[in-house]
Amino acid sequence: VRQKKRERENAEKEVDWKALLPELLRLVMSLLVVKDNIKASTVCKAWYKSGASILMKDRHLWFMKYPISPGNIRPCELYDPSQKMTYLVKYPEVSGMTIYYSKDGWLLMHKDYPSDLFFFNPFTRQRISLPDCDYYIECAVFTCAPTSDRCLVFGLTNVDNNKKIVGVNTFRLGETRWETSLFMSPESFFAYYNKIIYSGDLFYCLGGLGSLAVFDPSNRTWNTPDLKYEGGSTTFTSSWFGTYLLEIKGDIFLLKCQDDKPRVFMLNRNINEGWTWKEKERFEEGLTIYGAFRATEYRSNLENDMNNKLLLSDSHHPLINTYFFDEGRYLPNKSSCFPTWNDNTIFQSIWIEPPKLSLDFI
Repeated sequence: VRQKKRERENAEKEVDWKALLPELLRLVMSLLVVKDNIKASTVCKAWYKSGASILMKDRHLWFMKYPISPGNIRPCELYDPSQKMTYLVKYPEVSGMTIYYSKDGWLLMHKDYPSDLFFFNPFTRQRISLPDCDYYIECAVFTCAPTSDRCLVFGLTNVDNNKKIVGVNTFRLGETRWETSLFMSPESFFAYYNKIIYSGDLFYCLGGLGSLAVFDPSNRTWNTPDLKYEGGSTTFTSSWFGTYLLEIKGDIFLLKCQDDKPRVFMLNRNINEGWTWKEKERFEEGLTIYGAFRATEYRSNLENDMNNKLLLSDSHHPLINTYFFDEGRYLPNKSSCFPTWNDNTIFQSIWIEPPKLSLDFI
């Protein structure tokens, strides 16, 4: 009798790992590196199903809110919207410096002068310096992580006082100097009021007044197509605030968020009919859009509660505004039910991709 009692007590003490809540199991699996995820997936069918679903999911982005004042002792905020967790981290080595772009977990920043650029990884704190450029770079992007020899940095410059010439500056990792080409500017202050994306080996540059220029780095050609709105208008006015440019599966989209409902436009690149912005009702099902002034990206195949959302931030508006595509509304905040844009802030904000084991670096 005593033996059976002890066996029963021991059985009660044993944990049935198969009975873990699915939400808890997914959280555990999401924190494992790929090798450990595969090992854990061999425990049972429930673990295999959860592990496989994590491996197939895209990695969501974190929101980074960064103080720009030199000598500012306030920490940077890293916010994980999927877990609704905020982490405070100090980066004294880059205090007061400006962020240009974010991709693959790296930031492109500049020091005292925009001709002095460098890469910084806020998770590993690795820093990669770039040689000085001869021109004052107004805005810049890069194609992939600087740890790859395929990384190409692209920057624009307003060359003359009348803003009639734009300088296109490129730098390939592993080389020693920038290469610059000069072209006619499609509009005044084109380089300063600009949003850039890299798609299909081309750089698409959207000016503040709506003009578009396309740069081919392999041939160093600069094309400024006549751009029209689908309704027949010869102009399409963009804006400094509340406008986002992004690429989704090879298509170019313009997102305008200056009203109580976002407007989505897709670029129709028809050689015979000309290029036009065609308005769409919404993005395709299941996408999550991370909007930022300098770097807007999308993810698909995220967890269900992160799908069909538009998460907006701006360098002059360091808050997150969430729009639910399914419900057709913004998440109300203290100020309004849709984004408002202002420049009364000492913060920058951008979305950044965390590493797999992000908590190990915080």
